[in-house]
Amino acid sequence: IQNAEALWIAGGDQSTYTSLWRGTAVQTGVNYLLNSKQAPVGGTSAGLAVLSQFIYTGAIGSVTSSQALANPFHHYVTLERDLFQSALGADKLYDSHFVTRDRIGRSLAFLARIVDNGWSTQPRGIGIDEHTAILVLPNGQGTMVGSGTAYFLQAPGPAQVVSDKVPLTYLNIGVYKVPQGGSFNLSSWHGTGGVAYMLNVNSGSLTSTQAGGSIY
Repeated sequence: IQNAEALWIAGGDQSTYTSLWRGTAVQTGVNYLLNSKQAPVGGTSAGLAVLSQFIYTGAIGSVTSSQALANPFHHYVTLERDLFQSALGADKLYDSHFVTRDRIGRSLAFLARIVDNGWSTQPRGIGIDEHTAILVLPNGQGTMVGSGTAYFLQAPGPAQVVSDKVPLTYLNIGVYKVPQGGSFNLSSWHGTGGVAYMLNVNSGSLTSTQAGGSIY
């Protein structure tokens, strides 16, 4: 791994990666590429999920947005952190198949749980749809490729209501939607060519300030 000119992590089951790679030479090697060598490192689906500081593992089962919004402590909401370390992945959680599998609601629940865990005060999420990628330079500048869209989520702080078996209430989550042709800088957290709007969760019900009211 340390001799690689580029590294790509395949999809599958991210809980397998987190359980088998932590504390091993694989973890050390990937961190070397990310931080010392600065070789290109990427992944798809589960391979993307493990590259952010905060990781949804899906170790017990894959939670849906409706399940996570209805109960952010649902037993399928399994979160870990710090498999790999990188400046660009710090304080973030990545999710994929974003629009196709309707995952924006669960990402909001993950962000609320991350704050509630005391892991971060204002974590950020990046959701990427299928047939889509973001090519990110070391300075954080990201360029969209493919045919889909990416979503950049900014948690404003703690949720208003985040409790076991209680629907989530979480207000004023910032979103920047970047279609093909747009760009986004992960360092400055600023995009061009996209659409900015806010999401609000009231008692598990998700609404958007975007024109037309679409959450995506």
